[in-house]
Amino acid sequence: MNAAPTRHGPQAQGHDGSSVRSMFDRIAPTYDTLNHLLSAGVDNFWRTIVARELPDPSARVLDLCAGTLDLGVAVQKEHPGAQVICADFAVEMLRRGQHKLPTAGLTGADAMNLPFKDESFDAAVCGFGVRNVSDLAGCFREVRRCLKPGGVFVVLEFFRPERAVTKFFHNVYNRQVLPTVGAAISGDKGAYQYLADSMERFFSLAEAQELLRENGYTDVRGYDLFFGVASVLRGTRS
Repeated sequence: MNAAPTRHGPQAQGHDGSSVRSMFDRIAPTYDTLNHLLSAGVDNFWRTIVARELPDPSARVLDLCAGTLDLGVAVQKEHPGAQVICADFAVEMLRRGQHKLPTAGLTGADAMNLPFKDESFDAAVCGFGVRNVSDLAGCFREVRRCLKPGGVFVVLEFFRPERAVTKFFHNVYNRQVLPTVGAAISGDKGAYQYLADSMERFFSLAEAQELLRENGYTDVRGYDLFFGVASVLRGTRS
C-alpha cells in the first residue's frame, strides 16, 4: 500500500529539494524587487521585529534560509557585535545579497543537514524559509542541535491562516496578486504559483508552536503581524 501523501512542505506540491533550489536560483535576480513590492515595503519592518527578539549580546547568529541576506542585515543592525552566518541551499540567492552584508559568512547548506558543529550558535533566525523544507520537525531538530543550551530560534513566516479575515486576504493574494505580479516581473509564473500554494499547504502558527515544543524547545510563543498576514514563532533550546 502506498503511503498517504504529506500535507505539508514542497513535496505536497510535487517538488523535491533539487527543483525548489533550482527555482530560487532562477528568481534570484528579481527576488528583492518583488519582495518589497508585494509587501509594500513592510517586510523590512517585520525583519527588524525578528532581530529584536534575539537576546543581546548574541555573539554568533545563524541566518537559516538566508536568501539575499535581508534578515541578516536586520540582525547585524540590531546586534552590531554579532557574527552573522548566512546559510541557504540556493547559492545564487546568497551571491545576489552578498554586497548587503560583506562581513557575513556565507554557506551553501541544506536546512536538514547543516554543516556546523553541535552547540555552535547563540541564536538562529529564519525568514520565510521553513515553508520550503521537506520536514519541518527535522529542521527544528537540526537547528536545535546547532544552538547552545538557552539559544533562541526565531522564525518569520507565512503560516496557514485560521482566522476568517486572514483566510480571505490570503486567498485573494495567493490566487491573484502573487502569481500575476510575480510572473510579470520575474517571468517565472510557476515559481510564484509554488510560493502561493506553499502558504495554503503549510502549518498554522498553532501547529508550528506545538511542533517546536515536541522537538526540544521551551518558552515557545508565537504572534501575528499585520492581522496574521505574517507571524513570528520563537522558542528556546532546552
